[in-house]
Amino acid sequence: MHGRLVLVLMASLAASACGGVQYGSSRWGYDQGPTAQVDGIAYGSTYGSQLTFSDIGYMSDAFIGAMAADVGTSRVWANGRTGARGEVIAGEAFLENVDYARGRRLRAPVGLETRWMLDPAQGDYTTTANTNVRLGASTSSLLAGTLPEGSVVEAVGAAHDAPWMLVARNGEVIGYMHTDFLEQREGGDLLLAGGAPRQPTYCRSYEQSLSLRNGPSDRWRGDACLSPVGNWQVQGSGGGPGV
Repeated sequence: MHGRLVLVLMASLAASACGGVQYGSSRWGYDQGPTAQVDGIAYGSTYGSQLTFSDIGYMSDAFIGAMAADVGTSRVWANGRTGARGEVIAGEAFLENVDYARGRRLRAPVGLETRWMLDPAQGDYTTTANTNVRLGASTSSLLAGTLPEGSVVEAVGAAHDAPWMLVARNGEVIGYMHTDFLEQREGGDLLLAGGAPRQPTYCRSYEQSLSLRNGPSDRWRGDACLSPVGNWQVQGSGGGPGV
């Protein structure tokens, strides 16, 4: 029995490593809850109230897989027990709770880390050398690209208690740069007097479809944001898990 479980787990991991994976393996043989938390997973669907716990589990796995992937990535799922199936398509990433946004949707790179509080910052900065742009305020964070010396970037916020700044170009966040390689241009202040640090929120748009065994189907779009504990929360759902 133990050997069988190991083989099933290995097969599941191998499948999840491939693009376009279909979520629907024997590990969902019983009506059980989702393996990962997505609050409001079916918000926006006409038929969300008809989903079982195992349907929600399949949908949540596909949702989380899509939201960790590039824009336009599709993850399909199917529950052989209930006949329900669907698709999740990843949309653009964006930030909320950032002063720089000024009420608009602030586009950001997929996978941007937001665990650092941001002190308020403003103005343009110039790179003093060829400088890496990273997805987090750490040299261990993934590299998003490199800008040549003399490039101009806009301050989005200064990482609290860390020598990094979240920066943008042409009104779109590109990542974090080390402040040792940034020189302030005339007309901007690194820290605004009296401004309190803010926790940026990482969000993504998505598109979902759902079909039930007896024929009804629908397709809808929405946005979801990561909570401080790492759960996805569908906006507008009221935070109710699984519906």
